[in-house]
Amino acid sequence: MGRAKIARKKVVYQGIEFDSKSEYEFFLLLKSDKNVTDIQIQPQYTLLEAFSLSCYKCEGKGKVLNDKTLNMNKCTFCSGTGKKKRQPWKYRADFLVTYANGKQEVIDVKGYANERFPLVKKMFESVTGQELIVWTKDRKKGWVRK
Repeated sequence: MGRAKIARKKVVYQGIEFDSKSEYEFFLLLKSDKNVTDIQIQPQYTLLEAFSLSCYKCEGKGKVLNDKTLNMNKCTFCSGTGKKKRQPWKYRADFLVTYANGKQEVIDVKGYANERFPLVKKMFESVTGQELIVWTKDRKKGWVRK
């Protein structure tokens, strides 16, 4: 079962593609802030490095017994290496903002946070030692920091 996709319309502004209208609107808010000296869009962070583990099919040997020929063949699950590779876990925030006083904030603009996001937020904060700041847009209150 795959993850549910969130219906949102991408917005292009001055050649920059934003994932949502809210993200675009928050960008304009940041651009108008005189204290903001730099805005990086969609900075990427590695939350967990790539790693390998022993292949369960061949038990880390790289070869499996062919039941028909009784020969040892290269394991197709691990391509004969004996190891299964796992990709790194990467996270792409919406903005990395630098202020005139040198302070930096990593910001994510959310219209909706799926059930996975609290885990991503916690992992980001654990790995970087920095708070992931989440902003949402409320119809009555405007932009609200969560």
